[in-house]
Amino acid sequence: MNNYPLISVIIPCYNAERSLEKCLTSVIQQSYINLEIILIDDGSTDNTSKIYEDFQRRDDRIKIFRQENSGVSKTRNEGLKAATGEYICFVDSDDWVEPEYCSELYRLLTDENADISIIEASYEDENGNVVFDKPTSEEKVLDGKRALSLLLEDNIIQSHPWGKLYKTSFFNNVYFPENLKCFEDYSTLYKVFDKAQKVVKSNDKLYHYIQLDDSLSHSLSPETAYYFYLAIMDVYKFWQSKTHLKNNGKVIKDFIRKLLMVLKRILRSTTEEEMRTEKEIIRQSFKPLLVYPARDIGIEFYLHVRLYYYYPNLYTILISK
Repeated sequence: MNNYPLISVIIPCYNAERSLEKCLTSVIQQSYINLEIILIDDGSTDNTSKIYEDFQRRDDRIKIFRQENSGVSKTRNEGLKAATGEYICFVDSDDWVEPEYCSELYRLLTDENADISIIEASYEDENGNVVFDKPTSEEKVLDGKRALSLLLEDNIIQSHPWGKLYKTSFFNNVYFPENLKCFEDYSTLYKVFDKAQKVVKSNDKLYHYIQLDDSLSHSLSPETAYYFYLAIMDVYKFWQSKTHLKNNGKVIKDFIRKLLMVLKRILRSTTEEEMRTEKEIIRQSFKPLLVYPARDIGIEFYLHVRLYYYYPNLYTILISK
């Protein structure tokens, strides 16, 4: 397999001493051996460096990069800059992968002459217990428009960068937004998928996503909720520019569902005076959604949107009870 093209595996890490050994062990034991393993340390203050330095002494495919703590977006961007492989895939330092992770992604992509390949994940807690069964589909080979539509629906195909293999060229002029402290993948992956002519997927669960209770996405503060709002609006503006996607009711329902989730989190966790500017920005963003009839977006979503846009104070009182 040394004659196979080089795959760059990008692993961002920050204070990952609990999980990094298992993660790196699973990566260096890949059956696809022509890898460069790019690990970017985002300013760790624990024993993370001792772990990856020990692995690097044993495996010269590992390349280490260090930076001051700057967030996962900059960390992934630095990994993309350092990558020299023909293909890119990601593994998060909290997670681990099956031995066939890279080889199956590569086989899927080359067998179908596709631009992006996707495998599924097992969603687990730290003890290995399955905590979530993600919806799947029997669709295997998708044209680019169909794959992009499923990505924007954020159900069958989701916006996390891991679990996928990409042509490196698809990240030309695509960067994870460094102004977002979280949900940066949600506002990035659509730019990559928009370049694809063909996407292939498998329901094989070769990635183990470890769901931590203290992760940003699972402890959504009002501030991180607002970062999610910014990411949602990035994707919404893109969706508006794609006429072939505009009639997809599932996408607009997902936008509204996410906006309402963000709004409720902020309203329930702040006083009337806190984040006034952000609340008004969110309120104004509901205006273009008023054009969608209730039959398209669902009566419950429709009522929430109208109530908050026209009567925000009443909505705040009702939602806080």
